[in-house]
Amino acid sequence: MANTQRPRWGKRGFTLVEVLIALVVFSVLGFTVVSRVGDVLTQLYGMERRAAAHWVADNQMARLKLSQRNKTEPLATGRERERVFMAGREWRVDTEVQDTSHPWLRRVDVEVYELQAEGAVGPLETIVAFVGRY
Repeated sequence: MANTQRPRWGKRGFTLVEVLIALVVFSVLGFTVVSRVGDVLTQLYGMERRAAAHWVADNQMARLKLSQRNKTEPLATGRERERVFMAGREWRVDTEVQDTSHPWLRRVDVEVYELQAEGAVGPLETIVAFVGRY
C-alpha cells in the first residue's frame, strides 16, 4: 500500500514574525554586552593608569629619600618639575619640598600627571611624606 499522506509544509520551521522577534532579542542582548565590555575596558584603563602613576610617585619619593642617606643637611626647599618615561607613557612629576616646624624635617608633596597630546591629565596620584635629615 502506498503512503498517501502529504507532507505538511506549514508546520515546519519558524514563521517570519518569530524570526524577527528572535533577531530583535539577540540584537538587544548583543548591544548590552558590547556596552558593558566597553565600560569594563574603560575602568581597566583608568586603574592601570592610576597604578602606573602611583609607581612613578613612589619612585620619586624613593629617589628623594635615597639622596638624603649620607647628608647631614635637610632637603632644600622649593619646587621641581620633571618629565619621566615609565610604563610606555610620559609623565610630569611636580615635587614641592616645604619647611616644617622642626628644622630637620621637610614636607614633600609629589603630584603625577600623564602627558598626552592635548596636555597634562591629572593629577592622577598625589603623595605627601615627611623626610628627615637622616
